[in-house]
Amino acid sequence: MKKILLSLFSIGVVAIVAVFATQAFFNDTETSTGNVLVAGALDLKIDNTCYYNGQACLPTGEEPEAPSTWGGSPDGVPCSCTWELKDLGQGDVFFSFRDLKPGDWEEDTISLHVDNPSWVCASAKLTKDDDNTCTEPELFDDPTCTDPGAPGNADSFDGELAENLHFVFWNDDGDNVLEEGETVIRQGEGADTLGGDWVLADSSTGQPIAAGQDVFIGKAFCFGTLGLAPRPAGNNTPVGPIANSGITCDGKPVNNASQTDLVTGDVVFTAVQARHNEQFLCEGAKPNDI
Repeated sequence: MKKILLSLFSIGVVAIVAVFATQAFFNDTETSTGNVLVAGALDLKIDNTCYYNGQACLPTGEEPEAPSTWGGSPDGVPCSCTWELKDLGQGDVFFSFRDLKPGDWEEDTISLHVDNPSWVCASAKLTKDDDNTCTEPELFDDPTCTDPGAPGNADSFDGELAENLHFVFWNDDGDNVLEEGETVIRQGEGADTLGGDWVLADSSTGQPIAAGQDVFIGKAFCFGTLGLAPRPAGNNTPVGPIANSGITCDGKPVNNASQTDLVTGDVVFTAVQARHNEQFLCEGAKPNDI
């Protein structure tokens, strides 16, 4: 009986081995680990360089927190319209002048940068063109001047400054100078140019702005009559005082009606992804606008 049991056990073991042997097919395993899906980003950043009556707004030192003055002198008049590439925040303005005189002019070059192909639009809104106060000389040329503090006066657009400020915008090559061959894309009184939607790039203009591409917009204003005198292209320095910015400014036609008047406005730049968005249009803007 013992021999029979051992024989049966041996047969069982052989049978089990046979089963496993018949299942040894060729095989291979490949493993991909660490698969990741991350949403991309779209970030619009802007830098700006400005000049006032030919004098540059420059930092007074190399430190990031160094203040800026006209001419970059430590004892110069403070200015705030030049900054490095960044996201705009409170206090980042393209113009802030509190003592304009007829014949004053300002020029700056706005530089836009995106990190993904983008359609880019701009919009501007004149938020105030106010008499502000009424001086004796102003009342002589503007008898209807009304002090904003007068009872019942809620009109913020009764001033004359916006109509005496003339602007021009153009596609610049980054040197802060209007040159021959550069396209003027908007020109006129402040009340007209600082309003509406502007196209930088949408489906009506062709291709979106590429990632890493620098897009420059030249802007200048004159307190008076603005003329265009484009300089020959090339060899125009982007840094330092500008003797000839490509524009002229004549303040003689301005009378006292705009004395102490105040103009304020907002400018908004918007970037929208271009991928899967081929038909995008800047709302309300025309292709030949900015």
